[in-house]
Amino acid sequence: MIKFFRKIRQRLLSENKFSKYLIYAIGEIILVVIGILIALSINNWNENRKNNKLESLFITRLLDDINEEISFIDNYIHYNKQVKDFTNRVQQHFLNPDLALNMPNQSLIDFYQASQDIDARQPASTYKELKNSGQINLISNYELRTRLINFYESNWSNSNTANYPNSYREYLRRRMPNNIQEEIRINCGDIVIETGNSLSVKLQENCQIDIDEKEAKTVLTDLLKDSELINNLNYLAGNMYSELTMVNSIQRRLIELKKELEQHK
Repeated sequence: MIKFFRKIRQRLLSENKFSKYLIYAIGEIILVVIGILIALSINNWNENRKNNKLESLFITRLLDDINEEISFIDNYIHYNKQVKDFTNRVQQHFLNPDLALNMPNQSLIDFYQASQDIDARQPASTYKELKNSGQINLISNYELRTRLINFYESNWSNSNTANYPNSYREYLRRRMPNNIQEEIRINCGDIVIETGNSLSVKLQENCQIDIDEKEAKTVLTDLLKDSELINNLNYLAGNMYSELTMVNSIQRRLIELKKELEQHK
C-alpha cells in the first residue's frame, strides 16, 4: 500500500513539473510574440512618420506648382483677351473699311496684334515625379489623389482646344509686308513682366508705328479685300472663345484643388 501511494506521489510531482515547464514555455512564446509585435509597431510608426513627412513635402511642392499655374493662367487669360479685343477691332475694320482707312497705321497694328498668340504650359514636375517614382499613393486621401491624377493626366496645355491651328496668323504674316511687320514688332512688341520665379507677357494697349501713310493705305486696302483673311479671322475668333471658356474652367478646378491640398496639408 505504501509503495502504491509513493508511485502516485511521484507521478503527481512529475506532472506538476511538466505543467510548470509548459507554462514557462508558453510565457516565453508570448514574450517573443509581444516583442515582435512591438518591433513591428515601432517600424510601422517610423514608416508612417516618414511617409507623412514625404506627403507633406510633396503637397507643399504641388501647391507651389498650382500657384505657379494659377499665375500663368491669369496671364494667359489676360493675354488672350487682349488678342480677342484686337480680333474684334479687325472684324469691325472689315465691316467699316472707310473708317479703318482713316487711321491706316493703327488699323495695321490691329491686324497684326490679332495674330499674336501665347504658348500654353502646365507646371507639373511634382506630379510627374510622384507618378514616375510610384509614390503617388503618398497622397493618403483617396479622393484628393484621384482628382490630382484626373487633372494632370488630362493635360489641358496639350489639348486641341489650347493648340488649335491659327490659320489667320499664318496667312496674315505671309500677306503683310515684312517691313511693316518689323516696325510693329519693334514698337508694339510684348511687354515682359517678372512674376515670382517666372515671366509673364502682355500686349501693349497703345503704340505707334512710322509707316508712310500712302504705303499703309495701299497695304490695308489689299487686306480688307481679302476674303480668305476674314474667313480665317472669324475661325480664329470662334476658337478663341472656346479656348477662353476651357481655360476659365481649368482655373476654377485649380483653385478647388489648391483649397483641398491646403486643407489636407
